Amino acid sequence: MSAPLALAVGWSGFAHAQEAAADQPVDVITITAAKTRSLEQFTPTASRLGLSARETPATLDVIDSDQMIGRGFATVEQAADSLPGVTSGGSPGDPSSFAMRGFTGDQITVLRNGLYIGPSDMTNRPQNTFNLASVEILKGPASVLYGQGAIGGVVNVVNKGPSFGTPEVDLLATVGSFGTTNLGVGGTTHVGDKLAVRLDVSRTGTDGYVHGAGANSTNATASLVWRPAETWEIQLTLDYLQDNPSTYFGTPLVPASFATRPLKGVVSASDGQTLDQRMRYVNYNVSDARIHGEQTWPQLLVKWTPRSDLTFENFAYYFHADRRWIDAETYQFNSATRLIDRDRFFVFHKQDLVGDQGSVTYQGDLFSLPNKVVAGFDYNHLDFDRTRGFPDGDSVDPFNPDPGLFGALKGKHSPTKWDDASAFFEDVLDVTPALKLVTGGRFDVLDLDRKNYNFDGSYSAATSFTRTYRSGTWRVGAVYTIQDVITPYVSFTTGQDPVGSNIFVANASENFGLSRSHQVEVGVKANTPDHRADATLSLYDILRQNILVQTGVDVLSAAGSQRSKGVELAGNLRLTDHWTISANTAFTDTHYGYFVDTNTGLDDSGKQPANIPKWTANLWTSVSEIGGLPLEIGGGLRYIGKRYANAANTVSLDSYTLVDIYASYRLSPGVMLTGRINNLFDKAYAQWADIYYPSEVMLGAPRSAEVGIVAKF
Repeated sequence: MSAPLALAVGWSGFAHAQEAAADQPVDVITITAAKTRSLEQFTPTASRLGLSARETPATLDVIDSDQMIGRGFATVEQAADSLPGVTSGGSPGDPSSFAMRGFTGDQITVLRNGLYIGPSDMTNRPQNTFNLASVEILKGPASVLYGQGAIGGVVNVVNKGPSFGTPEVDLLATVGSFGTTNLGVGGTTHVGDKLAVRLDVSRTGTDGYVHGAGANSTNATASLVWRPAETWEIQLTLDYLQDNPSTYFGTPLVPASFATRPLKGVVSASDGQTLDQRMRYVNYNVSDARIHGEQTWPQLLVKWTPRSDLTFENFAYYFHADRRWIDAETYQFNSATRLIDRDRFFVFHKQDLVGDQGSVTYQGDLFSLPNKVVAGFDYNHLDFDRTRGFPDGDSVDPFNPDPGLFGALKGKHSPTKWDDASAFFEDVLDVTPALKLVTGGRFDVLDLDRKNYNFDGSYSAATSFTRTYRSGTWRVGAVYTIQDVITPYVSFTTGQDPVGSNIFVANASENFGLSRSHQVEVGVKANTPDHRADATLSLYDILRQNILVQTGVDVLSAAGSQRSKGVELAGNLRLTDHWTISANTAFTDTHYGYFVDTNTGLDDSGKQPANIPKWTANLWTSVSEIGGLPLEIGGGLRYIGKRYANAANTVSLDSYTLVDIYASYRLSPGVMLTGRINNLFDKAYAQWADIYYPSEVMLGAPRSAEVGIVAKF
């Protein structure tokens, strides 16, 4: 899919949610795909203590608006994929799934402005990048910061915030292959030094590269900051998202004897199954398929600083969402009939979440050493209503399927409620001017009430249950800075999460305690004194115990443990004033402990979890002011190693490399013309394999092109 373009804006600091930023004026519009990184940058996703990237004993990767523009990323998933060791995918039934450090699905927590709204495979939606200041990724267990989940890491999506600097208006318009359009308008202004506002609206749409599987998304974000006094700051934010994702659920595998035009270099299977080129762009969904989501999210942040060493914050929010799926989702080749057998599945979500988070931060001395501590509470109440049904399916021709209609909607109802209360603290102690000790802890009490009703409306006591979960997590780390250029660190972090499927859909038979995990990480962060180069290196070891693995629809199998070890390396180099290179690579070695699949009866002990490549790599470069002209040319290369499509490791997704190129020409100080080609060599590849649909895989987008214009006033 082609990507939108946005405007380069100064980076804004955000704590929990976005706060006002005093952006510096930008006289000339620029975009760039590669640039060096400041290790002094504030990193709120990794801590509430206001630590910089250098001071944080963990791996935190950030891509800001400027780089998302330059690399042409339309969605958060595309932006995250460019960071070390991160991949994404998922089908429309489980959109926007991430994988990192050997884990995927609900073991990766997705936040919006630092807020958690529930398991990612139930609540996450594709999000436009025009409205964003940054996408920040914290690697490894983060339950001590954000509660349940977050074993592999956290993806935090941060909105642009108001500015008390120079007022500006941002505009974009692009068109591209497959009927793709991207539009955006936004801006910020202020009234004196008391009031600042920002509004951004974006719209993306495409006909899709698979027939009849178009998508569109509209995102509006508004934020107002009021400073009634020097010691007070009040920020009101509203985030609205309405989307209709693609209804392409995948391309079915077929026997090699049937595939007269095999799509080579995409999948490999022990039983000889493959993909047929003739089926590559066929949509097997029904004609009245629909996926729709709408969510509204007001947030209120109040900050009081009565003294320079003391700050109180309170963050209140309400989240409402309605989501609908009406589809034929599973497509399986029938060797007897030589047709594609389809199912039917519909599910409706209605979610209401209200929460409040408060904290106090104090900076002073502890044992005569400089110290900063933050302590607080987090409470939210959830009402989640889920209705779903499985009407009878049918069979269609593999090459010219009759779409047909979905049929009657008759489902069963499952309301879920929870009350989640927690207390937390974080502390940083300057043991010496060079050595910092960073600690933290969190204690959660989660009261869960799960009810199920049968198709006839009767109450299902056998599958319903109530339970109180109690969890305690902690972390400790140390960082040591050598002459402000080299900073080694070490940390130990714990986490807890539901043992199997997410807690919204657990039944009485899955009423287990929480899974436990821990991570040991060591690394180093460095930059040259002139800041023309920077690098980060991390090594980690994560152990997750007492888990269930989903091996099919409504099928869970016990696995004693999962272990993941790996290394991540990233660096940026400014070779000249106009030529910059950004590169990263990651190696992940992950496998299950004792694991027998109750669905197949196979012993999958020691096997690699699905959708986790051992190797990933990204390379981006950009050259500006070519020939003395206001011209920038650049591109990127992305490599994804072989992954498996199932827990048995009988079907693999072959490795692939994608190449993108772009060019931009500044027509005037505030107007820029852009163009790009994605997947330059038209590589066919499998982006993802969903465990819910083992008979099909999601194919990635073919070559596409776009042109656009972007302006700043």
